[in-house]
Amino acid sequence: MFTKKGGIVIRESSKETRDMILKSARDIFLEVGYQEASMRKIAARAGITAGAIYKYFSGKEEMFGEIFAESGKKLMEITRSMMGVDFTAMTDEELVNVLYSRVSVQTFNLLEGDMKLFHMLLKNDSGKCIEQFRDIYIERGAAFAMNYYGELYRRGIACKKLSAKTVYMLTRSEFSMVCEMIADESCRDGITAEMKTAFMEAMDILLHGIEAALGIDKTGGKK
Repeated sequence: MFTKKGGIVIRESSKETRDMILKSARDIFLEVGYQEASMRKIAARAGITAGAIYKYFSGKEEMFGEIFAESGKKLMEITRSMMGVDFTAMTDEELVNVLYSRVSVQTFNLLEGDMKLFHMLLKNDSGKCIEQFRDIYIERGAAFAMNYYGELYRRGIACKKLSAKTVYMLTRSEFSMVCEMIADESCRDGITAEMKTAFMEAMDILLHGIEAALGIDKTGGKK
């Protein structure tokens, strides 16, 4: 593959060309949105012909999927760190407070810097990417919650256990709130203070409801 840089023709490897196309596509997606992005615009930004792009990608949907996969790696890292938490090593006080801190931290870490991309995903995705996003979030989140509430019950801090189905439904509720925040037009360029407050208040209500149902005292004692 040949490209022109400063009037000089340079031969590039297939990987370099592919990476260049993806970078150009990401820039175009973020500048004009998914709907207005075209293969021609992406090709012009990459400095190649529109026809040459099709040697690497079938269309902009495939490119968008690969670009989002990079953000998906961030999600995997965050959720993987959640899975590695050792609840048994915590004091009772640490245990009853950890969910509040980790839910807010992991959610906003996930979205930081990628709001435009996630916003486009919810608005324009054909289904594949958002399903992957949802499946990872819910699977890891539910496993984290099962381990957490199981440890609360084992110590006698919670007076009953939550079923796997209940935890799954609660995790889906959390995911729906995350999607609502991402899809809001006011948060297209980043999470607003108003939306952040609304999200945290909603999470507080959800978590307080779970605590009440399980008879948990947030100070670490059983009710």
